[in-house]
Amino acid sequence: MNAALQRPFTFEFTADEAKIAASRMALRQALGSDLTKRHLAPLAAFVLALTFAAILGLTELVSRRYAEMAILISAAAYLSHRILTRRRFAAAGRENADAIEALRTAGSVTISIDETGIGLKGGSISANWRFADVQDVEDAGGMIYLWPNTGQPAILPTRIFSDAETVADFLNLARAKAKILSRRDRAEFDDD
Repeated sequence: MNAALQRPFTFEFTADEAKIAASRMALRQALGSDLTKRHLAPLAAFVLALTFAAILGLTELVSRRYAEMAILISAAAYLSHRILTRRRFAAAGRENADAIEALRTAGSVTISIDETGIGLKGGSISANWRFADVQDVEDAGGMIYLWPNTGQPAILPTRIFSDAETVADFLNLARAKAKILSRRDRAEFDDD
């Protein structure tokens, strides 16, 4: 492990970082693993219903009035679904904003990194994330997210590291330990 990663890192979340992290967490939570079922399937159903009603109306297999009613009912059903989806996103955003705000108001947070995972201590908050339990490591918007299989992610601002090389070293370590890298990339990492 890189010597620069072995020391503890202390930081405080800024208001902007907390907002960015809460938004990212809400998006991941709301989308979850059922993107096709909850987002794309209703759109496909709406397009099919619209097409079917239009074809029936244009070929005069049903009266034009009934075809128009079917189109309006399909549009109303799809819009209702979209409204409920947006509310789910908003609720997830509020929940995550509260969790991040609690972390931000805890004050100074210390992160320690070792071969098995990372530990967070600060104020009344103490948490640990094992790399083996991480399903995804993401570097987005100046923040590093370690997404576990269950529970809240570990969030680190990239500014806590001394340079871009140290950020890359941490990402490589986390991905290798979480077995996210390909076999070839892990072999190259282990050689270093």
